[in-house]
Formats: sequence, C-alpha cells, structure tokens
Amino acid sequence: MPRESAYRDMRTIQQSFHSFTQIVASNPALWIGFACVCAWPWTCTSATLAYANAVTVGSPVWIGSNFTYLIIGIAGIAFGIGSRRVGERFPNSAVAVIAGVCYVAASALFVQLSKLPIDYLDPSYATVSFIWPVFAGIGQTLLFLEWMKAFGGVGPRKTIAFVVSASVFGSALLFAMNFFPQFVREFMPAIVGVTAAACAYRMAQRIPAEDAPGTTAPSPVGLAIPKAPRAPWKLLLTTLVAGFSFGVFQSLSFTGAFGTTAWYANGVVGFLVASVLFALITLVLRMNFNYMIYRVSFVIMAAGAFVCLFGSEASSWGYGIYCVGYRCFDMLVWCLCAYLIRHRSVSPIWLGGLSIGTLLAGRFLGFELFTLLHPLVGREDVSLLVASVLLVLLVTALFLVSHNNLLEAWGMVKPGETLNDREIAESCCMQIAGQYRLSAREREVLLQMAQGKSRAEIGDELVLSEETIKTHLRHIYQKCGIHSRKELEDMVARRIREVKEDRIDLMKSDAEE
Repeated sequence: MPRESAYRDMRTIQQSFHSFTQIVASNPALWIGFACVCAWPWTCTSATLAYANAVTVGSPVWIGSNFTYLIIGIAGIAFGIGSRRVGERFPNSAVAVIAGVCYVAASALFVQLSKLPIDYLDPSYATVSFIWPVFAGIGQTLLFLEWMKAFGGVGPRKTIAFVVSASVFGSALLFAMNFFPQFVREFMPAIVGVTAAACAYRMAQRIPAEDAPGTTAPSPVGLAIPKAPRAPWKLLLTTLVAGFSFGVFQSLSFTGAFGTTAWYANGVVGFLVASVLFALITLVLRMNFNYMIYRVSFVIMAAGAFVCLFGSEASSWGYGIYCVGYRCFDMLVWCLCAYLIRHRSVSPIWLGGLSIGTLLAGRFLGFELFTLLHPLVGREDVSLLVASVLLVLLVTALFLVSHNNLLEAWGMVKPGETLNDREIAESCCMQIAGQYRLSAREREVLLQMAQGKSRAEIGDELVLSEETIKTHLRHIYQKCGIHSRKELEDMVARRIREVKEDRIDLMKSDAEE
C-alpha cells in the first residue's frame, strides 16, 4: 500500500511537470517578458554598482530610485480607483510602444547620471534625477497592469508555470550579467526594457479575446468592466507590509558594513531558490494561499531578517534568505490576482492597480524611512531597524492568518490543483463551518452529512451514539439559523453549485465582519 501511494504521488508529480512544460512552451513571450519587467530594476543596479553616485544613500540618483517606487505606487492605485472611467482593453499595442520608449529613456538617463561625480552640483543634475523616475514609473506601471490582465486571462494554474519560468530566467540573466564587460552591462537595462515591451506587443497580437479576464463572451471593443467589489483590505495590508520590509532591506543592501556586493549576489540566488520553492509548495505540496503567504513566505522573510542580526558577515546570507521569502510572496500575489480575475470576475486594472500600488508604495516607505534615518544612526541602530522589520513581519503573519481568511476568496484556494467533486464539497463544508463558528466535532458531522450518510452511519464513522449525533446536528441548525437537515443539505448544495459555476464572491464576508 505505501508503495502504491508513492507511485501515485510520483505519477502526479510527473503529470504536473509535463503540464508545466507544455504551458511554458505555449507562450514564451508571456514569461520572458514578465522576467524582463521584474528584472529591469535589478539590471539597473547591476549596471551601476561600479559608480558611487548610484549606491550612496541620499544622493540624487538614490533618491530618484526611491521616487520610482512612489510613482508606481501612486499610478497603480490611481489606475485601480479610476479603472471604471479609463476602461480596460486586453494587451494594447500602443501601451507596449509607450512602455518601450519609457524604458529606453529611463535606462539611458539613469546610467549617465550614475557616472557623474557624487559631488556634482549642476542644478540640471538634480532636475534630471527626478525626470528619469517618471519614465521608469510609467513604463513599469503600464506593463505591470498588462501582465496582470494577461495572467487573469490564463488563470492561476498557468500563472504558476509562467512566474516560475520567469523567475528562473530573470535570475539566470542577472547572474550572467556579472560576467559581462562594464560597457555591455550599461546597455542591458535598455535591452531588457525593450525586450519586455516587445513581448507585451507580441501578447497583444497573440492572446485571443476569449481568454480575456472578466468576460463571458468575446468582445470586439475590449473588456466588460465588472463591478468592483469591496477592496480586499487584508491582501492590501499584507502587500504594504511586505513592500515596506523589502524597501528597508534593499536600502540596507547598499550601505556600510551591511551592504556589500555579496548582498546583490545572494539576493539573485535567493530569487532562483524561490522559484524552486514556489513550484514545490504550489504544485507538489499544494498548499493554500493562507499557508503559502503567512506561514511560508512571511516566515522565511522573518528568518532572513533574524540572520541579519548576527553581524555584517552573516547579513548577506540573511538577505539571500529574505529574498527567497519575498520573491515567493511576490509570485503568490500574481497568482492570487490571477485567480480572482479569472474565477471571480474581478476587474484586472482595479485589483492589479491596488495590489501593485500598495506593494510599491510600501517599498517607497521602507526606502524613505531608511534614507531619513541613515545619517542619524550607527550600525547598532541599523540592527534595531532590522529587528523592527522582523517584528512587523511576524505580527502581520500572526494576526492575518486566521480562520476568518477561510471565508475570503483567497483563503482556502489551492492554486496548484483542480478540485474534484468530493474535495469541492469538503471545501464548501469547511467554509460553512468557519462562517458559522462550528466546533471541531460539528465540522466532522457536517462533512459526514454532506456525503449523504444517516445519523446511524455518522455515529458509526465517528464512534458516537445516535443521540449525540442528533445533539450535534441540533447545534449546527441553531448556529446556521435553519431548522432541518433538508435546509442544511440545501445550504451545502447551494454553496457547491456556486463554487462550480464560479458565482460565489467570498470577499463579501469582509463587509459582514
């Protein structure tokens, strides 16, 4: 029996891998372009590590880099809030062209400014330092939203394959840049940006209308705009905290005893390791979003922060560990948004703008906090800042991973698997049990009842008397506000039907709370 179970598990893994490779081969532009979008800021860093102006805290170039996050955050949130006015069209060729021009301009300006002496005082220098982030922010925001719509079109399972492949490709590209001559590295940000825009243009020509998110039928003029539900505040708070922590650590990666080139190298390796871990927890272990975000990603980020407290020699390894958790979280956000867009008819621009906007706004706050505190503190106080970030991560994970999340559209969802009828029924029973605060034993009775068993059969299965089962059922009726088993069966059947037909909007539970 154990051998048969192991063989079945191995067969499942092989099937998942085969499906994974087929998905990746089906649309290389989607994952290659996404890798370039995510890797573009890192290529800028790699191209300018040799210049003090780019890595000195408080320099105009440094402040401009921080300003880029602010622009993306504001633009993303603005697009999200105003999505019903601006409309949404599935990948637009004009958007790709505009983004490509912005990337080239931002890359050229950033590299040239980084070469200037750190004490360069020309007034135009400071002005241009705030102009290139505008180009960078516009290019990044436009393509982030295009990929949000693309992932919403293909759904969460395919998104897993695309983001894992993108993370591996992006990490390999950044690692390879270490061996490029400096003059080649300086051209890489522009090349990577143009490649991302070209892939977006290719997507605009290739992705069929029937794959467009938020629609039930092809539309010749673009996407129908579904009514935006109440903002998933727990998701937005989570992205804000994660972005803030990353902003602090990214600032640390360029400073004093903490910041060394080893930080950059270990960060890239961390992103590569995150790709393997993400594939493991989604496709093999098949965890739900709750566990993957709060009990895997956030815990790994906190562990990395803890290692950083042991001194400058250990800090680069801690940063690498932190990047594993953060990159897992980043990929999870894309998969979660893909699920909500595909299966809950959520507006891609609305959800994408808000989630990306809060994540990048959090980065800006983390960057800004460190920029303000850096001239005032010593190394010991930097350690105190790291400890504070560690505390924030753990507190967020502790308070947001609760049974209440099981009522939300992203709590119990396992993006790496397709549920069968029995698993859907069990999931619905657990949702009902969480919603009405059923006890552990009452949950067991509800699950048995959903399988059509009589009171006597349930008693035999749970080793309880029939009278005890009757008492548990009476308590279930009272908590659910119903009066008979028939009403309870109808409640479960209705929930199952809504899930199968993708008509249930579990985010409305936020309003009920």
